[in-house]
Amino acid sequence: MSIKHPIVNSPLVAHRGASLVTPENTLVSVRKTAELGATWIETDVRLTADMKLVMIHDETVNRTSDGNGTVLSKTLAEIQRLDSGSWFAEEFKGEVAPSLEEYLDCILECGLNLQLEVKEVPGLERDLVERVAKVLERKWPLGKQGIYISAFSERCLRYAAEFMPDIPRCLALVAAPSDPVALMQEVGANILHIQDMPFNSKARYDVLKASGVEFAIATINDAERALELLEWGAQSVLSDDASLFR
Repeated sequence: MSIKHPIVNSPLVAHRGASLVTPENTLVSVRKTAELGATWIETDVRLTADMKLVMIHDETVNRTSDGNGTVLSKTLAEIQRLDSGSWFAEEFKGEVAPSLEEYLDCILECGLNLQLEVKEVPGLERDLVERVAKVLERKWPLGKQGIYISAFSERCLRYAAEFMPDIPRCLALVAAPSDPVALMQEVGANILHIQDMPFNSKARYDVLKASGVEFAIATINDAERALELLEWGAQSVLSDDASLFR
């Protein structure tokens, strides 16, 4: 079953930006995504110790900076004093993890659409989503560019429905569900994201396709595999390669 009006109007979502060639979730990665021709970008937002919002995927800064420790144990200012570029390549030395406000400004300047994944800390889901909603209310021109909120946390999505009812919601999953429609209704989601794991067989994807639910597959860096998944019914794939289909 085809989706007449999918939320994501492109077969490609750049995963954490152009993360194959630039340090993920940085402003240089946003600009490179636009340069390579992708129109949708996925990123991750977390709470800091001073309850501000920073664009980092991991629970710690260890992998993507020259620092160490958890994101939640550091203030935004402390995180932004770290070098978040040279871990990837020396040419990116001095790049910093942007705040959500800085990231959104860059996204809008580049004319990109956004998938914003909220990275929950159990117990602080409401704090996280409420703060994200307040920033989006100030910064994001609803109706002008596409946006949706994604999370592995059903609790985060419930808060997203409360604080951002006009923004679509995406539930991220590891396994393709046996009853996608029932799950979407239960959670109040508009789109599903599935990890392309070996146990997610074509038969599982066939169930998704037949359900009429919009779904995307992550993370696909092989163009042949990406095209196969699109033929199997996915509306889009997430990829580190922002030029995957060139």
